Amino acid sequence: MRGQRVAESECRCWNPAVWLLVSLLGSLFLVAISLLLRLVRLVNGGHRCEGRVEVHYYGLWGTVCDDDWDMADANVVCRQLDCGPALALGSSARFGQGSGLILLDNVDCKGNERDLSQCGSHGWGIHNCYHYEDVGITCKGDGTIRLMDGTDSCRGRVEIFHSGRWGTVCDDDWDVLDAEVVCQQIGCGHAIISHSRSYFGYGTGMIHLDNVNCKGYEQQLSKCAHLGWSYHNCGHHEDAGVTCEGVAPVRVVNGKDNCQGRVEILYRNIWGTVCDDDWSIENANVVCKQLECGPATHAVTQAKFGYGMGLILLDNVKCEGNERGLSDCTHLGWAEHNCGHHEDAGVICSRSLRLVDGQHHCEGRVEMFLNSEWGTVCDDAWDLLDAQVVCRQVGCGEAMRAWDQAFFGPGTGTILLDNLKCKGGESYLQQCNHISWNMHNCDHSEDAGATCSML
Repeated sequence: MRGQRVAESECRCWNPAVWLLVSLLGSLFLVAISLLLRLVRLVNGGHRCEGRVEVHYYGLWGTVCDDDWDMADANVVCRQLDCGPALALGSSARFGQGSGLILLDNVDCKGNERDLSQCGSHGWGIHNCYHYEDVGITCKGDGTIRLMDGTDSCRGRVEIFHSGRWGTVCDDDWDVLDAEVVCQQIGCGHAIISHSRSYFGYGTGMIHLDNVNCKGYEQQLSKCAHLGWSYHNCGHHEDAGVTCEGVAPVRVVNGKDNCQGRVEILYRNIWGTVCDDDWSIENANVVCKQLECGPATHAVTQAKFGYGMGLILLDNVKCEGNERGLSDCTHLGWAEHNCGHHEDAGVICSRSLRLVDGQHHCEGRVEMFLNSEWGTVCDDAWDLLDAQVVCRQVGCGEAMRAWDQAFFGPGTGTILLDNLKCKGGESYLQQCNHISWNMHNCDHSEDAGATCSML
C-alpha cells in the first residue's frame, strides 16, 4: 500500500518542463496585461508630443481628468512616449473635449514611474469629472520653437527641438513668411522682421533646418518645406532670427458694435476665449485700448455675450493697465485654465466714437478716440451717408441729419479726419475713404455732427 501511495504521489507531480511552460505563459500573460494598461496617446495637438491625454484600458480609450494633474504627471506621460520632458500643462480640454469614458482621476505620480498606470489614482473609471476637464500636455517634442538672446520673448535667434536636442535654423531662403510662421507658433502675433547672418549671435550645436520655405499659414515651422532634418551647408554665422510684433490680436464678439462683446484672442492661428477669473476693469482697459475703443466702462463676466467655442486661451489675467495688449499681461500661460465657457470674459468700451453736447446720446458733435485722446472730424464733404455710419457705430437708429459748422459747439484737441466719403454700409467710420489721419485744412469751427433716431 505504501508503495502504491508513493507511486500515486509521484504521478501527481508535474513534469518540470510543464512547470516551465506554465510559468512562461503566465509571465507572457502578465506582460500582455501590463502593456495593455500602459498604452497612452496624445490627441489633437500640433505634433505627436502634444495633445489631450488618452489612456487604453481593456480595449477602450478614455480621457484623464485634470484634478490634481501637475508637471510630475505630465513628465511620466512624456517619458512614456519618448517625447523628452514636459513643457506645459493643458488642462480643461485645451486640445478639445474627448468623448466616451473618463478613465483616470486624481492622478498622483512621483515622477519616476515608467508609465501612467503605475501612478496613484482613484482607480480605473472612478471620477467626478466632465470632459471639459480633460487634461492635455505639451512635451518638448520635435518642432517645438524658442527664441534666444533677444531683448524679450518675441524676438531672437530661432531654435527648434528635434530628436532630443535644440538646434538652429540656417538663413538660406529665410524670409518674412518663414518668420510669420514662427511668430504665430509661439503666440507673438505677426512677424515684423526676418533676420539673417546670426543677428542675435551664434548658436551652438546642431543646425536642424535649412532652405525653409513657408507659405505663411502653416501651424508649425517644421511643417514648412525644407531640406530635411539636419541637412544643410551652413555654419552658425548664418543662424536665422525673427522679430515679432509681440502682441497677440484681440477681437470682441456678439456685442452691439465693434467695441463691446466677448473677448477673444489669437494664438497659433486659432481664436479662443478668456476666462473671467480675476477679470477686472484694468484688464478690460487694455483690451479696449488695443481695439482703439476708448476706456473701458465694464469688465463683463459669466459669458454675458454668450458662450464661446473651442479653446479657452487665457485665465487669471492680471494687467497693470499700461500694457500694449492683453498678451503682455501676466496670466497662467497659454491654454492653462480651470474654466468652462460659462466663464467667458467680455468688455464694454466707451467706444472709439461718441456724440457730444447733443440733447440725447444719439445726437451731438462727432468725436473719435485715437492714440489715447479724443478728437473731432472736419465737416468737409460731410453728408448723410457719413452720419449713417456714425449712427450705426454708436448703436443708434437711422441718420436724421448731418450737421456742419460746429452746430454742437467747437471741440478741442486734434482734428483726426477730413474729407470723409462713406458709402453708408461701413461698420465704422475708419473704414470710409478719407485723407490721411491728422491731415486737414480745418479748425474746430468746422467740427461735424450728427442726429440719429433713437432705438
